[in-house]
Amino acid sequence: MNLSCRIAAVAGLSCAIVGFATASAAAEGDQSESRWSHWYVGTGIGPGFGAKFKLNGQSVSFDDALQGATDKSGLVALNIVNGGFALSPSLLVGFSGSAVSEIGKIAGNNAQMQINNYFAAVTWFPAERGFFVRGGGGPSSILINNGTISNRTGGFGLLVGGGYALQIAGRHNITFTVDYSRQSYSGSSTKPDSSEFGAVYLGYMYRR
Repeated sequence: MNLSCRIAAVAGLSCAIVGFATASAAAEGDQSESRWSHWYVGTGIGPGFGAKFKLNGQSVSFDDALQGATDKSGLVALNIVNGGFALSPSLLVGFSGSAVSEIGKIAGNNAQMQINNYFAAVTWFPAERGFFVRGGGGPSSILINNGTISNRTGGFGLLVGGGYALQIAGRHNITFTVDYSRQSYSGSSTKPDSSEFGAVYLGYMYRR
């Protein structure tokens, strides 16, 4: 999937989330309050940085892995979806799915480096709004496709991050987030031992 398709997909997902959140907000007056009625959902996109993996004891950046590639996309990060429940006005728990990817063509063949995270995450707002910190962990995977050979490896990762949620109207927020995650794999001569990447996201969050 090329860069424009990724951006279009995230934009479509964002519109769907906004529409769903708006419809929910319109109907919330008819719903009784309960612990599980307080939830959140969001998404984001932005540049990635520092994406690399360790293979056979050597650290290889995504740029190095795609050295000589044409039509390179640059390093793009997607905070595909965040969602879950608010245990309190300060504490959110749920799922965070994210990815960082860089694509290009090597000798006319499609090449791609990508890391995916599928994490359980906790987000804490010290003042119940505005600044937040978050962390999480769970399954991860990495795709290394040099245009000739493609390997996908699964493992486990951890996430730390922080940011700011700017309330723009009612329960709607624009978010600015900086994340760092690290992944560990069962390495071999053809599969990496570990990987890592950072990302800066501009996103949207709805808090019910």
